[in-house]
Amino acid sequence: MSYNESLVLDLVGLIYESAGDPSVWPKFLERYSDTVRCTATSLLLYDTDRRAGNIAAAVGFDPVDLRRYNDYYFGVDPWSAHAGRRIVAGAVLPGESLCPSCVLERSEFYADFLRPMDAFHEFYGIVALDGSTASVISSIGPRRRGPFQDEELALLKTLMPHLQRSLALHRRLGSLQSSAQSALTLLDQLPYGVVVLSADGRVVLINRCARAIIDQRDGLTVRQQELRSCSGDSNKRLQVLIHGAAATSRGCALHSGGAVNIARPSGRQAFRILVTPIHRAVFSPLAPGPAAIVFIVDPQARFDSSVAMLAELFALSRAEGRLAALLLQDRSLREAAQELGVSLNTVRTQLKKLFEKTGTRRQGALIRALLLSPAHLTRWSQMTASQQRRISDGGRAFSAP
Repeated sequence: MSYNESLVLDLVGLIYESAGDPSVWPKFLERYSDTVRCTATSLLLYDTDRRAGNIAAAVGFDPVDLRRYNDYYFGVDPWSAHAGRRIVAGAVLPGESLCPSCVLERSEFYADFLRPMDAFHEFYGIVALDGSTASVISSIGPRRRGPFQDEELALLKTLMPHLQRSLALHRRLGSLQSSAQSALTLLDQLPYGVVVLSADGRVVLINRCARAIIDQRDGLTVRQQELRSCSGDSNKRLQVLIHGAAATSRGCALHSGGAVNIARPSGRQAFRILVTPIHRAVFSPLAPGPAAIVFIVDPQARFDSSVAMLAELFALSRAEGRLAALLLQDRSLREAAQELGVSLNTVRTQLKKLFEKTGTRRQGALIRALLLSPAHLTRWSQMTASQQRRISDGGRAFSAP
């Protein structure tokens, strides 16, 4: 029996689709299992040093059997136990080459695990070997069908290089996604807004702080995926800066971006905006990608800094740390004294200590030193993962308000 080209191409297509979308693996495994007429097929990880592992994806297994295998029977599987030096990347072998049928038949693994599933024969392929960890595709079939034949092994050998490339691609994509996630998490910790724009000026990323600013609808908005000012004059200036910066990133202009203040209908201090291009060498010039970054500063934003972190960073007392946190929230000395429940003279004494410990002489320089410290980032890092996700989800995937 041989397999037609259309079938093989269909399996190969599913393999590469699975690289970008792991949820497709069961579809491939099901189609592959039907093709080789087996009871079940699995993708598993096997640590050859510890002789331990688990099934990562499978079809044909009852969920209870999967748990039993991962929890116990992996350790007594004679096929795995006898693999030894045959675990070589790209190898495709029948189970009989690992463990003779007579040995398998007398094993606990067969009596208590395989036989209730009506399974006896196996063949497998080593997709990859990373140190002592092997990525394996394994198929098992009923005793009555007989051992798997050369045709089934030949099909897996044909698919093997595609499985290997798909796994490598999946790992690469996973690494990129992890790096991107780390970068986005860092952007969400910044105490000012960051909006990343494409070459045509559309929003492709917006961080937590920028989303909070835009949600105020107080001078800045996003319409049709474009960052805009509510004022006609300032919006013209903003669009000139954005498109000029984007043109520079595309290599079509020499605009370096610039700054603009965006007035707020509420009468609060204007947003301070800085627009800058992203150097095109960072990305492929032929591929779409970020082309400009807009930084948004709200001069009246209140920084919820960690008192404990301020105290640790600058060797402050608890009282001095509380005062520093209030000054970062634009409190006057008199307001700080009232909130702390102490006299104005006490606050002034503590302020002198802050100057001494931060190496500053004036209140403006003190605030700058505090702002440049990482203390205001700790609130985010101390949140639970679910709290971070709830905040981040609002800024990661942009949808026009």
